[in-house]
Amino acid sequence: MVGGASLLRPRVLLVEDHPDLGPSIQRGLIQKGFEVELVTTLHGALHRISRAPRPQMVVLDLSLPDADGLEAVRALRAVPLPDPPILLVLTVYRDLDLRVRALEAGADDFMVKPFAMEELAARLHALSRRGRSDRRAPLTFGPLLLDPVHRMVRLEGRMVELTPGEFTILWRLALAGGGPIRAGDLGEPRAGDPIEFSEGAVRVLIHRIRRKLHQAFGGRVEIRWHRVEGYRLEVRE
Repeated sequence: MVGGASLLRPRVLLVEDHPDLGPSIQRGLIQKGFEVELVTTLHGALHRISRAPRPQMVVLDLSLPDADGLEAVRALRAVPLPDPPILLVLTVYRDLDLRVRALEAGADDFMVKPFAMEELAARLHALSRRGRSDRRAPLTFGPLLLDPVHRMVRLEGRMVELTPGEFTILWRLALAGGGPIRAGDLGEPRAGDPIEFSEGAVRVLIHRIRRKLHQAFGGRVEIRWHRVEGYRLEVRE
């Protein structure tokens, strides 16, 4: 690419130690329109994400030579960055519990090996659209302000930052105006917001959102669940 054209290509950091699979995924993603840097260890990934230009997305294999997969997710999420990268994890395990724990540790999405390159590229493009600075105007829900540009939630003088997945779920709850939404409906893709979440992923994300909201705002902002109706957002004035 010449000049500024490469700026249009989403920057991906691929963390994969398999000597054949890593370069293969890298070539495939480059062909699909991404700018891809490959590292083979968690140490290399931690070093890279702290340097400019920072990757917008990290594709992380959960089997690395220098770290347990979930430890790697937590370590990458613990790096203090003004705009944390979107994190998609790759695993050979179909164990639902592992995938739930990866989401709880801070992953935004996951894929099970083997996978089609077209699916991985489509998932990353969708995550990139969700994670980039959003042109939507801020949304208010009572005294609560949702800022889509910075994925910040503000209540009077306090604020909390959410991951792209967390913010998407909270945004959908706020758009419902306090009405109940079932987990399956919360996970459905929308116009301008094409990401789909499984019901299990929705529940994990809501658990994480609740924890962050409670830490920031005490009991003033809550996501309540009713067995029949689903989830609803409530804010005390």
